[in-house]
Parts: sequence; structure tokens; C-alpha cells
Amino acid sequence: MFQTCRLWNLSIASVLALTLSNVFLTVRLLHSGDCNQYSSADEGVSMVPRAPVLTPATCLEYVLAESLANSTDKAVFSGLDLRLGRWDTRRLYKIFDFAVVGERYPELSGTYSVCLGTQSSLEKIYSLVQVSHHWSGPISAAIFAAGNDELYLVQIYLSYLRACFRPIRERVSFHLVLPRERAPTHLKSVHVSDYTRFDCAKPEATLNELLKQRKPDTSKWRIKNPYPQNHLRNVARKGCQGSYVFLTDVDIVPSVSFAEQLDKFLRKQKPHHLTAFVVPTYELDERVRFPRNKTDLIRLANKGLARPFHHKVFIYNQFATNFSRWQADVSESDETRVSHNVTNFEFLYEPFYVAPDTVPPHDERFLGYGYTRNTQVYEMFVAGYQFQVLTPLFTVHWGLQNKKSRPAWRERQNNVNRKYFEVFKREVHVDSL
Repeated sequence: MFQTCRLWNLSIASVLALTLSNVFLTVRLLHSGDCNQYSSADEGVSMVPRAPVLTPATCLEYVLAESLANSTDKAVFSGLDLRLGRWDTRRLYKIFDFAVVGERYPELSGTYSVCLGTQSSLEKIYSLVQVSHHWSGPISAAIFAAGNDELYLVQIYLSYLRACFRPIRERVSFHLVLPRERAPTHLKSVHVSDYTRFDCAKPEATLNELLKQRKPDTSKWRIKNPYPQNHLRNVARKGCQGSYVFLTDVDIVPSVSFAEQLDKFLRKQKPHHLTAFVVPTYELDERVRFPRNKTDLIRLANKGLARPFHHKVFIYNQFATNFSRWQADVSESDETRVSHNVTNFEFLYEPFYVAPDTVPPHDERFLGYGYTRNTQVYEMFVAGYQFQVLTPLFTVHWGLQNKKSRPAWRERQNNVNRKYFEVFKREVHVDSL
């Protein structure tokens, strides 16, 4: 019969050996489990809307110890010389390409044929947590910051994300875009304690707390001045190294295992530079969990808990994708394939799509909201691109949108861009002759 072992009956050497053994075992288990991952429930699918279920805040203690070997003990942009960078064509924005490089970004860029290009302002960067957990390939992210105070908050938050979430630290390369009018004059010192004091399990709450520190004049400037979406899209795309680019906004979340399935599909395709693969995008009620697969998404759509993106705000935004046909195309196989061609292209169509890195750039005359993405898609259509809808891949935007939730300043920006569009349309048609 085994005897009960009492600690005080062990020798000092035994105690030390046992302690070291436990330490190494604990570290090994933590490393293999990765506190950055989803909980084991639902096979890696998030049980909450906006972020993965994470382990308690003690996880940060382990991450910080690990970060000593991963260079996350220094804040992002450390040593960045703000006198350098490059200007856009009209010298409105200064750009710093690869201000932060993901630790595995070069390796992943060589492994995957497709790169996810995305862009964000400070308010929405938290979406990268879920995006990076669903997308296993390289991610090129362009980030906008206005003024010294906002750049300081971006430094803290990106440093926090990299310390807490391995997928972000490894997969995401960040590019910085600064407006000339409010170009920061210097980088404020950021200490490790400035971003390690936050709870890794609460990325959205952490960002909201930081946003309270933004100066009122910066917030007013941001409302008054249009957000340079197309500049950021072009910067993100330039940072991608693969043959294909999947260009999205930061709050567009790919379905689970998206990159692996898409990469398999693309490697089977014969090279054709005039094809764009459309990925259906749905709005999702914030009370439900992220759909496991297409079948789960259709079930939510039938209950009114999911619907095509911008369906109530502006139906023509995604209408040509033909969601009814996509939902009717059900297969037991999870292999990515073309469901159908877009045959009813309508002006103002702006799908999220995967295409070779040869498509026209986004026109940077369009600032703010309105005519930013659909003009680029229209130029592709005039040039002869064929849009093909993929299945069963999809993307999700959290929240069922309506027109009442749109601020007045968005409509003002839309009216300004409408005038630019008349010039743009004439140019496109002349070039196509």
C-alpha cells in the first residue's frame, strides 16, 4: 500500500528537484495550451460575440515571461524616426511601411499564396483579436493615428495586443499612417507597465479605457476630417507579399479555418488575372455566437439573426452576390469551390473579394465614407473582371445595422465623394476605350 508523502519528510535536494520539475511542467503546459487561444468549448469557435474566450488575467504573467524571448518587452514603434517615412502622392499623409513586423510574417508569406490586407483606426483595432484567431496566414494591417496623443494610445494598445495574443504577435505586420496636418512631432516613451497592467481577457474593454485618454480636440478633428480609407487599403495591400490579396476592413471577421481552405482552392486555380473571388458577407446579431460553418450561418439567417451585409442600410452594396442562390447551394463537403458567377452586376456593388495583386488600386481622391470601395470594383468591372462567388467560405460583421445608427457626418462625406465620382466615371470609361 502506498504511503502518504509529506513534504517535510523530503530532503532539500528532493524538494528542489520537485519544484523545478513542476515549474518546467507548468511552463510546458501553458506553452502547448497557449493562453491566447479559444477555450476548448465548441472546437475553437468563440462563445462570445467580439472576442475569443480567454483564460484569466494570470495568463499575462506567463506571456510577459515568454515575451523576453519574443521582443514584446519593448513597445511597438520603439526607435521609429518620425522624420522619415514616405508621403502619399498629394503629401497629405506620411506612411511608415512595416513599422512592426510579425514574428512569423516572412515565413507565413512564403507558405500561403494569399495575404489578408486590412485597415483600421484606433477605435476598431480590437477586432484583430478574432480576425487573427480565424485567419492563420499573414495579415498586413494599416493603422491610422492623428496627433501625439492618439499615436501614444496606438502604441500602448498594439503593444498590449502583441503581448497578450500570439496570433497577432506572429501573423500581423503593422503599417502606420499619419496625417500631415496633425503629424506627431515625437514618440512619447511607453514603458512595459503601461500596457501590461491590462487584462488579456478584455481587449475591447481595454481599448475603451484607453480611448477615454484621447484629447477632446483630437476627437473633434477626427469627426471633422475624413478618414483616409483608400490610402490605408493601398498601404495594407502594398504590405502583402503573396500572389493573392484578400482586402477587408478590420471588423470583417473570416469564417473559421478560412485561410487554409482558401489557400487549397487558390493553388488549384489556373492563373487568370481578370477573376475576382467574392466572399459573401453577413451581419450577425450580437447576441449569438459566431457560426461554426455555412450551415450554422444559414440557420441563423432563417431565424433573422443574420442577414446580408448592409441589407437595411443600402441593399445594392452586396445585392449582386445573390445571397439566396448562395444559401441554396448546400453541400456536405467543406472544400472551397465556386458557387456561381455574378451575372447581375449593378453599379455601387462593393463585395469583399480575393484577387491577384494586379487589380486597380483604390482611388485616393475619395476620402471618408461613400464611393471608396465601389468605385474600385466598378473599375474592375469595366476592365472585364469576372466576379465568382465562393462557398462555403463567408465573413461576418457584428451587429445588425440600420440607417438610424449612421451619424450625419457620414452622409455629408458621401455627398462630397459623389461629386468626385462623376469625374472618376468619365475617366474610367475613357481608359476602357
